Amino acid sequence: MTIAVHLSESNFRNFLIFNIIKRLKLYKSPVIFASIMSVSAFISFLMHHVEGAVMLGSVLLLVGLGVPVVYFVNFFAALKKQVKLQDLNPPRLVYTIQFSDESDFIEISNDKEQVRYQWKEVYHAYYEKDAIYLFITKDRAFLLPLSLLENSEEAWSIIEGKLDNERCTRKQ
Repeated sequence: MTIAVHLSESNFRNFLIFNIIKRLKLYKSPVIFASIMSVSAFISFLMHHVEGAVMLGSVLLLVGLGVPVVYFVNFFAALKKQVKLQDLNPPRLVYTIQFSDESDFIEISNDKEQVRYQWKEVYHAYYEKDAIYLFITKDRAFLLPLSLLENSEEAWSIIEGKLDNERCTRKQ
């Protein structure tokens, strides 16, 4: 199976959101922070009869909700900037991937290089709503947009056959 991967801005944006929010779960810290600060603010509001408690509760609530809002605004601004830096409008060929049932290797080539990875070295594969994300290492992934695949089920079947179940995740 040979796949010439033409990435678009939306493919790349969806991957970045998947990687940062779903896979790495980097949203947890701001949400936990907001929760702790909001609970503290609620407790302060319950103690409204104590001098300064309402003011403290207001500050805690403002900080507790403000910091995560700033975090997510900055996150999406950086995401937009990263997508623009990739110059994917119009979509362009970024690499070509070759793999099959018979081969123990994945071959990936672009304008500058050609590399070969053994299936046993592949870190993880994810089947999402719009793409298959093939992580060669924990930090390096190749995107296979489903719109480019003639038969995404066949591609996923080959990947599942080469990787054990712990290294394959399919969105239900």
